[in-house]
Amino acid sequence: MSLIQELPNCPLDIIGDVHGQLEALQNLLHYLGYTPTGKHPQGRKIVFVGDLVDRGPDSPAVLEWCKQAHQAGNAYMVLGNHELNLLMNEPKDGSGWFFNCRAEKDSHNYAPWQMQPENTKKQLINFLKQQPLVLERSDLRIVHAAWLPKSIAKLQAHNTSDLLTLAHDWDEELNCCIKHAPWWDDYLEEQRQYAHRLESFSNPPPMLHATAQHDIYRSSSHPVRALTCGVEQTAQEPFFAGGRWRFSVRNPWWDSYIDTQHVVIGHYWRQWNHTHQPKHRENIFTVPSNHWHGARKNVFCVDFSVGARWRDRKKNITPCQSEFRLAALRFPEKTLVFDNGEIAQTISA
Repeated sequence: MSLIQELPNCPLDIIGDVHGQLEALQNLLHYLGYTPTGKHPQGRKIVFVGDLVDRGPDSPAVLEWCKQAHQAGNAYMVLGNHELNLLMNEPKDGSGWFFNCRAEKDSHNYAPWQMQPENTKKQLINFLKQQPLVLERSDLRIVHAAWLPKSIAKLQAHNTSDLLTLAHDWDEELNCCIKHAPWWDDYLEEQRQYAHRLESFSNPPPMLHATAQHDIYRSSSHPVRALTCGVEQTAQEPFFAGGRWRFSVRNPWWDSYIDTQHVVIGHYWRQWNHTHQPKHRENIFTVPSNHWHGARKNVFCVDFSVGARWRDRKKNITPCQSEFRLAALRFPEKTLVFDNGEIAQTISA
């Protein structure tokens, strides 16, 4: 299968990061007019922007629904960084539903959840291995986190390669080059002193400048990770996100995007209502939440943070009261539909 694949030439409903929120997905599909199997009476198709899994209560059911709708020709998806973690066998925050070694650590925040049955894990991985990193057609591009021309060009040069082999090869190349970086020794010393504290919210480390440089280098030098995680820049101070202390922040690459094709992404935890943004995300979006953004106002992040509903569960906040939403961008109409049934027009100028 190709790493870059073609979008169907029909109206689309592009759904943001689901993160295991099965109920929100079912509600959204209902309001979009889909049957339980993902068929639409007007011939529309579903496109997921990645991060279907982790942190939510039922990642297995979300993936199973997506797989069946995909096999029926009703749905498409690109891989997000959370699917990539599964494929690369990298247990990370919120993946205790799949990785047994994470279950106890993740249970404090994310339980209860449905576990992936052991006898279905291989089948699930095989399905994800067949999915692309990029979907595109003449007027539209879909990628999980970032449209980066240099990374796209490298992907195009290896378009029919096995994703895992390619990712491991680029990992080895990066790991070789990174050891010659001027900050490498400082990074090793920082990790020696503070690595054991980086997943402890109550024990914050100082600003680790070499660790920031390390993470920035890794985010930009590995094409697969760059497209699924985006590129980064140094943070002003340490912050806790995704289960660990971080020292680099996401870089709004869309401010330099000048191509005419629209780009739809997820990943960036946009908020619909203008509530207080964490300090490390204050400058990511400088336009209202229904606006297209970027240099040409033709990039749209459709991730409205439904992955944070685990916080609601801890506070006994019901989904209908939640400030976190699952959204679909209808294209070419450029209309937003939310899992509570609300509809809003987006603005591109």
